[in-house]
Amino acid sequence: MNDPGGKGAPKLGLLSVLVVEDSAFIRNVLTATLRTIGVGAVHAEPGGAEAIRFLEERRAALPPGTAPVDVVITDLVMPEVDGLMLLRWLRCSPKSPDRFLPVLMLSGAADRHYVEQARDLGATDFIAKPFSAAIIASRLLAAIARPRRFVLAKGYFGPDRRRTQRPVAMDCRMTGPREILVVHSASKAAGIDRFPVIHFDLPNRLGAKMGIAPKDPVPTLPDEVLAAAEAEIQNRAGDYATWIAGEVDELARRVDRLGGDSAAVPALMAQINRSAHEMRGQGGIFGYPLITRIAKSLYEATQGGFPAVTGNERLLLKAHVDAIKAVMAGRINGDGGAIGQQLLASLDRAKKKYAKPESEGDPA
Repeated sequence: MNDPGGKGAPKLGLLSVLVVEDSAFIRNVLTATLRTIGVGAVHAEPGGAEAIRFLEERRAALPPGTAPVDVVITDLVMPEVDGLMLLRWLRCSPKSPDRFLPVLMLSGAADRHYVEQARDLGATDFIAKPFSAAIIASRLLAAIARPRRFVLAKGYFGPDRRRTQRPVAMDCRMTGPREILVVHSASKAAGIDRFPVIHFDLPNRLGAKMGIAPKDPVPTLPDEVLAAAEAEIQNRAGDYATWIAGEVDELARRVDRLGGDSAAVPALMAQINRSAHEMRGQGGIFGYPLITRIAKSLYEATQGGFPAVTGNERLLLKAHVDAIKAVMAGRINGDGGAIGQQLLASLDRAKKKYAKPESEGDPA
């Protein structure tokens, strides 16, 4: 579908996007969504290391100066090379194929410190899970049509984060206009090292490629296109139920194993935390916001290092697992009404009960 919006619509059929997501299920959902809204070329990799290898190999196969892809959409929390490490490589490495590449960070971990890390490393935008087709489309089109100018300063290279000019009411040294070098596409590189701040005012080549003029409003896609993309997501709700059934069974086995080999506790808790992170970002996508709420609670309960766990801590984790199982067994969509409220209230009681300190002699 190269021109889903008809005449005058952005030419998404000319766009190439790289999706980086370790969850095969969500990776497939994202690629299908992007193709349905009309993106012409969608590539997908399961992690940051694979994405770097793909970009290096693709750059080597293309003519010099050709970007391997137009946009990167990457998950944040991934094993080994995560989204932040991939972003750092894209923005800072001399091997980066395009340091100005738009990077949309996607994650269920929309906590402030994650958002700040992504921002400080030069992310173009941050998309929190659960997402919808409309959110993916709007953020993608905004990144293409309204790219922020890039800034190079001490400790930072990336889009200018400022949206407005505001007075600073503090006694501190501010960078003056004479200390800022504005670089255009025809500027010479000589002497730029004398300036502490560099602004890159470059033409929006990606917008031009998509047929978007500099003063055009950010384009939107027709309702029927977004509806088709959202239907593509919701058609996978049955697959999601099958996927999460296997995930929660594995989660239950890990919680049970916490009472066995104490040496395995740190690794098991890390795996439980990671599963909770995945679930917190996915439930709301497929009509199960209760899963997102319960998994978020489980994620918070398993944050930090755990050299050992108490009996009460195991019971608290089990209460979360049982709550997730109850939602999926009853196919409790939306907020679940009275049943959903009872389920959340029961979980709150378990959190209060098992948060109490145990007697010193209670075995782990």
